[in-house]
Amino acid sequence: MRIVRHQTAQSTPARRPQPAARAARVLGAAAVLLGALAPGARAQQSVTIQRANEILLADPGGVRLGRAEAGASYRATGSRDGFTQVTLEGWIWRTSLRAERRDGHTLAVSKAGQENLRAEPNGTVVARLNSGVLLDEVERRGGWVHVRRTGWVASAALASATRPAAPAPARPSMAPPSPPAHGAPAPAAQAPPAAAPAVQDLDPRLAVVRRRVDLRRAPDAPPAGSLEADMPVRITARAGEWVRVETQGWVRESELRPAGGAALNNVTAAELRTDPERFRGRLLRWTIQFIALQTADELRPDFAPGEQYILARGPAPEYAFAYVVVPPDRAAAVAQIAPLTSVTIIARVRTGRSTYLANPILELVDIVP
Repeated sequence: MRIVRHQTAQSTPARRPQPAARAARVLGAAAVLLGALAPGARAQQSVTIQRANEILLADPGGVRLGRAEAGASYRATGSRDGFTQVTLEGWIWRTSLRAERRDGHTLAVSKAGQENLRAEPNGTVVARLNSGVLLDEVERRGGWVHVRRTGWVASAALASATRPAAPAPARPSMAPPSPPAHGAPAPAAQAPPAAAPAVQDLDPRLAVVRRRVDLRRAPDAPPAGSLEADMPVRITARAGEWVRVETQGWVRESELRPAGGAALNNVTAAELRTDPERFRGRLLRWTIQFIALQTADELRPDFAPGEQYILARGPAPEYAFAYVVVPPDRAAAVAQIAPLTSVTIIARVRTGRSTYLANPILELVDIVP
């Protein structure tokens, strides 16, 4: 009798992965996830202002915070309705700030008009903030305070948007490259990416008037005019705390008179009489002897009735008679000149020869001090 033994196969329990293997799998999955997210995570959120005096707003279409300087770089944090949200961060002189806890902020600009926000203490100006703008204090360094807050600027004013970092180079394949098909040209070498254009240097002589200021002919001289806030100017010279500036604008031509440098010198009355058409309408610089202020009547065909003119002798050292027509707005000043006083004038030639006496007739433009 044969005994057959049946061996029952016992199920072997599944082997649990070792801790080291499990950690390797987690790290591998994390590496894949980070690789997928890397371009966005490493994106450079820096933007640069390309337009001068660009307006900074608390919200799109909201309250003005101030103006951004062209060439200044900010960190972008979002965009909406054609505007980009940026982080305003920099340094302000301590005495230009006051403590003010409002709307989640801790400081406010206390200086009247506008105050500079600088990249570093006494460094490059990146923005000009209006008085009352709320800020957050970050740190202090001597007399300077590091401040921060968010603002909005028109996206069209930005020279560069978010630029993703260059992707990591691909891993080389372990397999050898496939040879090109028979007769096919070998693949061309890939050209390196073109370098980004360099940022143009800004002209350090360009500036903007912070508030309405007096314009003077020289440092500490009496005011000769004024410049309005936000007026662009160009610095042409420096003297201590003063700078000489030039600016551009528009006025009516009737409000201007020719400068003395445009006038002819050393032209005699005899030359005018000899060739009157040559000098008609030209500006002359003459020194004359004032005799009297007179009023033309109908017997003088070269004048309009009632027109006032100076009866003069000159130009020195020539002592011929000449007539200088006086504009109505200068008549009162001319009337104060004492007879026989020598006066230097800038005048325009009306004619080189009057009708009866062949004397030059000029039109007064200015009396030179």
